[in-house]
Amino acid sequence: MANTVSAATLQTQELQGAREKKESFFTQSFKRLLKNKAATVALIALLILVLLAIFAPLITPYQYDEMDYYAINSAPSLKHWFGTDSLGRDLLSRLLYGGRYSLSLGFAASFLSSAVAVVIGSVAGYYGGRVDNIILRICDVVQAIPGMLLAIVLSTLLGNGYFNTILALAIGGIPSSVRMTRSMTMSVRGNEYLEAAQSINCSSSRIMFRHILPNILSPLIVGMTMGMSSVIMLAASLSFLGLGVQPPLPEWGAMLSAGRNYISNYPWLTIFPGIFIFITCLSINIFGDGLRDAMDPKLKD
Repeated sequence: MANTVSAATLQTQELQGAREKKESFFTQSFKRLLKNKAATVALIALLILVLLAIFAPLITPYQYDEMDYYAINSAPSLKHWFGTDSLGRDLLSRLLYGGRYSLSLGFAASFLSSAVAVVIGSVAGYYGGRVDNIILRICDVVQAIPGMLLAIVLSTLLGNGYFNTILALAIGGIPSSVRMTRSMTMSVRGNEYLEAAQSINCSSSRIMFRHILPNILSPLIVGMTMGMSSVIMLAASLSFLGLGVQPPLPEWGAMLSAGRNYISNYPWLTIFPGIFIFITCLSINIFGDGLRDAMDPKLKD
């Protein structure tokens, strides 16, 4: 009887092991991520913010530019939960609509800088030599300029607007991503599967993007996620200074800038946009830490 139970237990363990092997790396990482309570809560908070921004027209009772001249600088109430601004516009509606711009700026700029950096960093790490030196020296020059100053200069040169702001934010994030991609490419460049690909005359582009990139994708995804909070803060800073997304379009940084002159008498004009920025950046950072641990379980050992 005992032998029968042991055999059944062993067979069950073998089946579980076979199922785990069939699961993809990202499926296993997602399961490990869900075991991290803090990261799970942060992910839920981000999803809620994204859904609120997407479905803002269906949720909010007012348009973001709708003015109520009888409720200018009105305190939070049942009619206007977060109060109104100096033009009588509902603050909650503007915050939810503003999430479309703030969140999309962070994601689009991070994705664009990472996509460009993957190409440049892969070329630098794979070829090395003079190509690598030229790319690194250009990165040194760009990184020598403070990030905020570079964003201000680029935003001024490119002009205000949503898409120009994305470019201004993305360019500043390229050098650090290039260095990460380069270092990861160099770490796997001497592996046997690359030598096998070279032996059958695979092109350099095929080796870089079909063999190297899939093996270094995890840290790149984590790096892009961790950088999103910095990009959102930088975008808010640009809008606060009068650059970036321009009024009357709602953006959290621009709303902070508009409310700073009334902070003594009407503090909710700056408190609520600040809370939204704080929750978003905190959630992204916590989720990024959890994602890093989930994709590299050795860090937990």
